Amino acid sequence: MNKLPQGLCSSPDTTMTPEVASDLSISSTPSDLSESQPTHYHAPTMAETIQLTCELLTTDSATDPIRECGRAALLLLPSNPTLCQELAYQNLHTLPYSEVKTCWRRLYTDATLWKVVGLARAQGNAWVQEQTTSDEWLCETVRMLDMALILTGAPEREEVVELWFSALQALPLCEGATDTRGLDKSERLSKRRKLAPNGTKTLLPSSFSTVLPEPAPVLQFPTPRTRALSMSTFQTKLSDPSQHTPILITEALQHWPAIAERPWNNPHYLLDQTLGGRRLVPIEIGRSYTDDDWGQKIITFHEFMETYMLSNEMPIPAKKASKTGYLAQHNLFSQIPSLRADISIPDYCYCSPAPSLPEYTAHIKPVPRLNDPLLNAWFGPKGTVSPLHTDPYHNVLAQAVGYKYVRLYAPTETEKLYPRGKDDKGIDMSNTSRIDLDQAMRACGESPFWHCSDEDGAFDAESWRREFPMFKDARYMEAILSPGACLYIPVGWWHYVRSLTSSLSVSFWFN
Repeated sequence: MNKLPQGLCSSPDTTMTPEVASDLSISSTPSDLSESQPTHYHAPTMAETIQLTCELLTTDSATDPIRECGRAALLLLPSNPTLCQELAYQNLHTLPYSEVKTCWRRLYTDATLWKVVGLARAQGNAWVQEQTTSDEWLCETVRMLDMALILTGAPEREEVVELWFSALQALPLCEGATDTRGLDKSERLSKRRKLAPNGTKTLLPSSFSTVLPEPAPVLQFPTPRTRALSMSTFQTKLSDPSQHTPILITEALQHWPAIAERPWNNPHYLLDQTLGGRRLVPIEIGRSYTDDDWGQKIITFHEFMETYMLSNEMPIPAKKASKTGYLAQHNLFSQIPSLRADISIPDYCYCSPAPSLPEYTAHIKPVPRLNDPLLNAWFGPKGTVSPLHTDPYHNVLAQAVGYKYVRLYAPTETEKLYPRGKDDKGIDMSNTSRIDLDQAMRACGESPFWHCSDEDGAFDAESWRREFPMFKDARYMEAILSPGACLYIPVGWWHYVRSLTSSLSVSFWFN
């Protein structure tokens, strides 16, 4: 291929060929990740990763969308990636994300790759000699790569970004800043679990606290449940629109490695899969996205674990956060494929639902047909809440760690649930109820396992009932999700979700 003058970097489709994968001594990643078999990598060396990255960044293609950024920006990219990154960042935040051109997402990603190449080259050949390298360099490299993934999705660069993480994972420093060569896996994990990203010791529990609170929740209107439902029986249910009703399916996920041999209930394992907790994740701060003081931020996985997940379980407790932190509705598995290998898409998601009854979807905006299910992770401590809302897709909510309480209302109850309209920023919130279900349970006296806490403050139940008089007549069903179980939530059904313990769930949207 011809290269453009002065290092002009553009790239065609960067899907790696088997030859490239072979040259880097890694196995090709299967395109169909519906099976839970782990992807086995023979980690590329840093030298190989740098070489491949430079080849991709200097490859020309007349159809590459990055060309829309203009020749001046592309000529500047190799020599001043910081300036190009700032230009791309401005364009990423000028318009709603869905309207941002791919060229600016690519410019931000390619600028990031040029910067991490520069940082890696500045380390000399320490990795060749298998010496411990600078933790500051490693953390900064991980931060930049993850910001590119989170902000842009790294269009046409996903594979090379994942190669960087594989190469970084193989560095001695990622063995916990201590020499673990020659040790078996259990011994390496034992050493890793005591170290934070900065090399300081942090003693972690061997599992999250997932014991149901006492007294045990008492369900007044339990959701119908079944055990290990067959796919054919589920398809029969979905073929009849009148049967588009929730069902709790127990013992549906026992084959998941996330529940068995690679348990997500083990904080050490999760830290190991996130480069010692150095990977970045976007989290929500606050009780619920409907609250005025709700916010979002991006932090390291280690900080999320130590501050929000384990603050009450450490031998020497960390400073407890004043607000709840929740890793909510995040495509964690695209960002960290090694965790994707720990689960499989439930067969139920490949059933074909008949069109729902018109009265069940009148309040739902039309959405495009999905070729594959949409996966999102929900990871947080006890007390995290998803307020009463609807989804535009059928949903299988799968529980990997801990317990959750779910309350569901049929679409026919919509009027009694007081849907929101547009907020003060013009955002349509009609899929979310004005009902704060925590307050509703207190006002109606129908939740024996909820108790008023100091943060609730004074609450006038009578005033609440006057404001929402129809709510008391809304019929509902409820369920407790336990590890290995999944809950089918039909499109258009209102649902509220609350973590009863530390919890990690995966939602699978399909249509």
